[in-house]
Amino acid sequence: MLHVCPTEVVRARAERVWVLVATPTELAQWTETRLIEAPARELRPGDRLVLGAGIGHAMKVIFEVQDAVPLHRLAIHIRLPFGVTNDEVIEIAPIGVDACRVTFN
Repeated sequence: MLHVCPTEVVRARAERVWVLVATPTELAQWTETRLIEAPARELRPGDRLVLGAGIGHAMKVIFEVQDAVPLHRLAIHIRLPFGVTNDEVIEIAPIGVDACRVTFN
């Protein structure tokens, strides 16, 4: 089995990237989804986030937060329509004042 971990250097502070992936309203905005259910704060382990996706935002995408280390790591179990699931880990590593490495696996 082939495992690939996409990694990209981003010209943004790790703090900004963290806000984009761990704040439900920000996540919904940049993924162009509709927020259906979410805490009104940064995500924490045990949280559940439900987003509406697709045409008319009719399909539900459910995130269950497994682990969250602010500014460094977010692990989520994702349930997509049609029974598709994915365990995703987002790692954020500062590499300069205004840059960080973001890895998804």
